[in-house]
Amino acid sequence: MLRILCSCVLGLLALVTQALALRTFWQPVGSFDPVLVFFGWQVLAAFMMGLFMLSALPRHYHGGRVGAFAHIFAICLFLPVAGQVLFLSVILVAVLLPAADKQADSALVENPEFVTYLVSRVTHGGGARLRARLENRNGSTEDRMAAMVAVQTLPSHITGGMLRDLLSDPSEEIRLLAYGIVDGAEKSIMQEIFLAQEHLADAVTTAEKSDVNSRLAELHWELIYQNLVHGEVHRYTLERVEQYAHEALEQNNENASMWYLLGRCALLSNKPREAQEFLQSAQFYYFPADRLLPWQAEAAFLQRDYGRVGKLLGPLGNSTASPLLQPTVRYWSK
Repeated sequence: MLRILCSCVLGLLALVTQALALRTFWQPVGSFDPVLVFFGWQVLAAFMMGLFMLSALPRHYHGGRVGAFAHIFAICLFLPVAGQVLFLSVILVAVLLPAADKQADSALVENPEFVTYLVSRVTHGGGARLRARLENRNGSTEDRMAAMVAVQTLPSHITGGMLRDLLSDPSEEIRLLAYGIVDGAEKSIMQEIFLAQEHLADAVTTAEKSDVNSRLAELHWELIYQNLVHGEVHRYTLERVEQYAHEALEQNNENASMWYLLGRCALLSNKPREAQEFLQSAQFYYFPADRLLPWQAEAAFLQRDYGRVGKLLGPLGNSTASPLLQPTVRYWSK
């Protein structure tokens, strides 16, 4: 009650001071300039209106009260009478049309989750459905085993990470089959590496040494590309790729594939400037441009040269870029 009474008093004072401000223009000229007298009353009227509006604001008002007061004071100061009428109208509307006491019903909604057991109803994205069937540990073992068999037909660089995750699967059949696939792919590449190393020892000419070194670099890169190595083994394999690639380039500097591999290795090592130089060398020796551009764009992005990213990805277009790359091309080409 006291709060309402104070508000009424402040509102009345605001109206009175505003009336006194206007009254100065109809008073005879005295010893003071009437404009200064009007301005003094107007400042007091704006101040009173600011206090009145603050007292009328609801208690749960979360806005800055100091900012609201400054806003009201400035409007009433520079808009005599109109500012008063404006804010009194706001108060009048609030009194005649009060807000509903009951707040709108609301509740916290959990984030949606991907329901794997409904994936069988999806008619597109065969790879994604296979992945979902494998990751659904509530599914039948027969269905997951069938999905595992189908996974073997997919490129290993796509399924490598998924198979690694399945090595800790609670189902022994799934775990053993995943281990068999990963181990088989790794052994197949390692056998080729051992065979290439024997050929390197027998190589005599510069061309033979260059070819074998290139082969060894590519085979070690295949272990990384297929996601078959991790941790320290990954780092060791990356060093072997760089070592064999440099040795191959010492014997044949025009080997564009080795420049390309060195660029990819530099990106994995977070050395974008070196990667850019290696990729430019690969481009100079006629490495396919559509395979170079995404990595050149990544090197530019890591160097914060965002203006070059769109220029590099633009020539790819949506038709030549892979489905995985198309959203990136569209984003940077706009």
